Amino acid sequence: MMKILGIDSSVPQGSVALLENDQIIAETSLSPEAGTPSDTILKIVDDVLSRTPYKLGDVDGFSVTAGPGSFTGLRVGMSLVKGFALALEKPVQGIDTLMAVAASTEQTEHPVCAILDARKQEVYCAFFRYEGNKLIRTTPDSVMPPEELCKAVSEPTVFIGSGLETYREFFSGRLRTLFIDNSKAIKHSVAASAALLARPHLEDHTCFDLGELKIKYVRKSEAEMNYMKQTL
Repeated sequence: MMKILGIDSSVPQGSVALLENDQIIAETSLSPEAGTPSDTILKIVDDVLSRTPYKLGDVDGFSVTAGPGSFTGLRVGMSLVKGFALALEKPVQGIDTLMAVAASTEQTEHPVCAILDARKQEVYCAFFRYEGNKLIRTTPDSVMPPEELCKAVSEPTVFIGSGLETYREFFSGRLRTLFIDNSKAIKHSVAASAALLARPHLEDHTCFDLGELKIKYVRKSEAEMNYMKQTL
């Protein structure tokens, strides 16, 4: 029975989940009052494991959301998982954050748009669609103003992700019947989605090369953008 510990610290509602085969046996999402994922993610790992018969050494592999998302949160989550993988010599798999977000909602016949608040009046977004029981990506990850995202929606579309906390009313007003809010149809945490998506890869135990674990920023950091401005 393969046990996978999934970690997500890329979004404000960070989460940790333990998967045993296809069953989520424990998961915890961060409450807004608890602080940022970068401050509390290790505590969440301890909380999840404490509700199972297992210890960290019993885990067979790790999954981690690789971005886009909070720059600080992504670095914290990636560093933590790399440390676990090195110490325990267990495989690890990075999973695109937006795909994990899209997979956290109930299956639907409509296109799915996963969105995160990218700050600076922009959103990270990507579109997906179910083919049978499989979630298929139909666009690459992008960062854009919400007005531009609206132009890409031409049919009723399910929206999911923490970006709705900021832009729900905007999308609802602009898209009207084309906007479907699926935030109340969430099946499990983003971390659990990442673990489920990682399982086929981790079963082959081909993912121990930590050099393959790279953060998908999508947008340059504030420091990089400031440096570019100074060199122009």
